[in-house]
Amino acid sequence: MKAPDSQIAVTLYNLRDYCQTESDLDRTLDKVCAIGYQAVQVSGTPLPAEVIKRQLDKHNLFCCATHEGALIFADDLHPLIDRLQTLECDFTALGAPGEEYRQSAEGVARLIDIFNRQGEKLLAAGIRLGYHNHHFEFTRLPGLSGTMLDEFYAKTNPKCVFAELDVHWVTRGGGSPTAWIKKVAGRMPVIHFKDFALLDNEPVFCEIGEGNLDWPGILKCCRESGVRWYSIEQDMPFPGRDIFDSIKISFNNLKAMGVK
Repeated sequence: MKAPDSQIAVTLYNLRDYCQTESDLDRTLDKVCAIGYQAVQVSGTPLPAEVIKRQLDKHNLFCCATHEGALIFADDLHPLIDRLQTLECDFTALGAPGEEYRQSAEGVARLIDIFNRQGEKLLAAGIRLGYHNHHFEFTRLPGLSGTMLDEFYAKTNPKCVFAELDVHWVTRGGGSPTAWIKKVAGRMPVIHFKDFALLDNEPVFCEIGEGNLDWPGILKCCRESGVRWYSIEQDMPFPGRDIFDSIKISFNNLKAMGVK
């Protein structure tokens, strides 16, 4: 399927409770299309690639990215390659590494080595391998000169290891989304968008434009650094709000900001 002109996608992880069976996915994608989305990131559903692709085709939705977890670490990458090729998708990212890769400098070094090796193999098959951050990558571990995320992008090969920054988690980790977008410029085809708010003095996930992030600055940096897809991810609904309402608010607010 040809990619649409739109830059906005929605991450199915948001809707994971409604993507557990094919009939659920069918109804969920009906709602996604009614909002106006033309692309999705596949994540959070146990369905096989063939079933997902059948439903994406039925709804005329493009798969711009996936999260695949353990498949990324496998010795045999053919199942991962087959899955991505079935979905007609050329980008996948690790949602989060296990604790053994993020609690010591040695663990981070192993993760970097895995990504360099697997990224090179996947790129040979036409698939880009990315990394999706949370806030724990901003920990300063003994033996590292900066944060875990600094180390990861400094020592992975930019030709075959790509970024999928999450602007909410960058903020929650104490980083600057705009600074990080500039730092990985040219190696980030997909970015995760969700806003950051405080509720009763606690950080919460919220819809784009409804929180405290600098969206004009973030969008400017994305345009300047070559980001192709803005994938909307909201891990949990804002209190008192339905998740389908949330992804509609985020979509409409991005459109109002001039995103096509």
